[in-house]
Amino acid sequence: MTRFTFVTWDGGGNLPPAIGIAQELAARGCSVRFLGYETQRAAIEARGFDLAVLRRSGGFDPFAATLPPEQRLAAVIRNVWACPEHLQDIRDALVEHPADVLIVDFSMNGALAFASQTRIPVAVLAHSGIGALVPPPESPMGAARLTASNELRATAGLPRIDRLNQGWDGLLTLVTTIPELDPAAAAAAETVRYVGPIREHIPETSWDSPWRPDDNRPLVLVGFSTTKLWDKRGRIENTLAALAEEPVRVLLATGEPPYAGPLPPNATAQQFVPHERVLPAAALMVTHCGHGTVTACLEHGVPIVGLPNPAADQPFLAARLRELGAGIALDGESGAEAIRTAARYVLSQASYKEAARDLGAVIRTMPGAIGAATELEHLALAGSRLS
Repeated sequence: MTRFTFVTWDGGGNLPPAIGIAQELAARGCSVRFLGYETQRAAIEARGFDLAVLRRSGGFDPFAATLPPEQRLAAVIRNVWACPEHLQDIRDALVEHPADVLIVDFSMNGALAFASQTRIPVAVLAHSGIGALVPPPESPMGAARLTASNELRATAGLPRIDRLNQGWDGLLTLVTTIPELDPAAAAAAETVRYVGPIREHIPETSWDSPWRPDDNRPLVLVGFSTTKLWDKRGRIENTLAALAEEPVRVLLATGEPPYAGPLPPNATAQQFVPHERVLPAAALMVTHCGHGTVTACLEHGVPIVGLPNPAADQPFLAARLRELGAGIALDGESGAEAIRTAARYVLSQASYKEAARDLGAVIRTMPGAIGAATELEHLALAGSRLS
């Protein structure tokens, strides 16, 4: 039985693709476990997988109320993205639970530094476009992460890197998006595989529509980030105000914490709404433009009005949707009037839906979790890195 270990952290959208691949590997009879942070335990164990917490670093909570907002980014760099303790933590974990293949989150440069020193085959998992998530080395974010990564590499006797991508040069890299959403795709190395969006399998769920079956008003789905790093209340309130007098039905997916504010007469709210149940009937989505949400919309041919948070891949994906004609990108703090105008325009122009459908057709050609699991099994059989 081949043993796979996923090295991960509590970054929101990075976990579902890893779970989806893990589920496919488990269905093939492989042994799968996760190595990460205590804050991930409930989510991972709820999917039936074991989590081993990183011994020295795994107690870090990026969402802790005691962590001042102005210190949060530096803390994530130190304790996750360029964590020197990962070098020893992963080594210790593998002594307790040996693995035949490691799959490392591409943002964890400390774990990738360990990967360069081990004989175990290592793959890298990127949950969105590399060009969207890897900051340029000259940017403030890129410079901070690169400096911290080189400091830990120096302690490990490893050479400096000039860009974060060099941390996984030569490793099998699984990118769970389509090339159309990643500007880095054109120059990708031979070891990079675009497998398309991957979602975890969840139990069958349903939702009860409050509207009559003959209500033909367009359905607008509204949903924002599920991570605790962002306060989404302002986006929710602005969007509800924008659509309150429009001839549409509004379904708000609140996520955590639940939204307890007032709802206009044409709106209803649920804490969790399964995309596969509602997107086939949706005409538009107003969202933060996280990768999972964006690709789910495209897969169902649903155009987007984007209100991205100012971090991660969200601003890039919103802008990319605009370039591809599948949506409109607004400033995340846009008011009701701007949101209303954008929603009206997208609903009135068939080209947006057509562009979304075209991208959805590309997504459906990708190998997904089946292709990713096959690549990992080939890596295990080869017994070494690709390069």
